[in-house]
Amino acid sequence: MTLIKTIRKVGNGSALPLDNTLLDIAGLHVGDKVQIAVDGPRLIITPANTGIGKQRLSKIMGEIREKYGKALRELAK
Repeated sequence: MTLIKTIRKVGNGSALPLDNTLLDIAGLHVGDKVQIAVDGPRLIITPANTGIGKQRLSKIMGEIREKYGKALRELAK
């Protein structure tokens, strides 16, 4: 997939907006930390290995509660 984006001025710096479709394809979410490598004129963006992120953790915990909530409450008694 190739996209053309415009770098925008934000405060004293710059930003490259990424739409949700692109984030979904890359498996990234707002708030995730990324590692940026520079290879000549290319920027290579990869997820930083800092854990799963708050949004994904929240989603996973919600799925666990939905699927196993009753059993977990019984075990906690």
